[in-house]
Amino acid sequence: MEGKVISYSTAGNPKAKGLEVTFDYPQSWVGESGKRPNTLLLATSSAGRGLESCGLEIRDIPLETGYSVSEADISDLFDPKNLSDFMPKGSTYINGARTTIDGQPAAWIKFVQDMDRAGMKIRMAWVYYPTYFDKKIINFFCAVGGRGEETQESLSKRFQVNFPLFQQMASTIIIVNKWSSKARK
Repeated sequence: MEGKVISYSTAGNPKAKGLEVTFDYPQSWVGESGKRPNTLLLATSSAGRGLESCGLEIRDIPLETGYSVSEADISDLFDPKNLSDFMPKGSTYINGARTTIDGQPAAWIKFVQDMDRAGMKIRMAWVYYPTYFDKKIINFFCAVGGRGEETQESLSKRFQVNFPLFQQMASTIIIVNKWSSKARK
């Protein structure tokens, strides 16, 4: 990103469900408010006209009233054998592993997906970075897209070229609530 970044913050966004999360994306990209209920931002390459994009979504984990999430629950959530549970139906898992994002339990998951949108065939290569914090899943996601006739090999090459940038963007995520004086008590 060569220091030319835009810093995004969820502060004040009702979709953030009370969390303030920040991350940086390249200045040459355009960020727009997400159109889906849990998507806060979608940033797209080439001044908003590119085939690479990254976004941020925050979802509540549905829990029974009074239930406390245990370390075992979190461990199970990010167990490599369960990572495909984060992917959309019909996707093909490539690989993934546990990691941390801003010191919180997380994972990275690579997968591909073929879609049909209004009669158009679209092929996407994705990486998800789901992170657990305060009974919520913060999911930073990035994708490279192409027309359905693009070969899997061609799409994989474009994804691999962009993957270091996606990692760099994910590494800038800060869960501001974690560092507030109330959270440290």
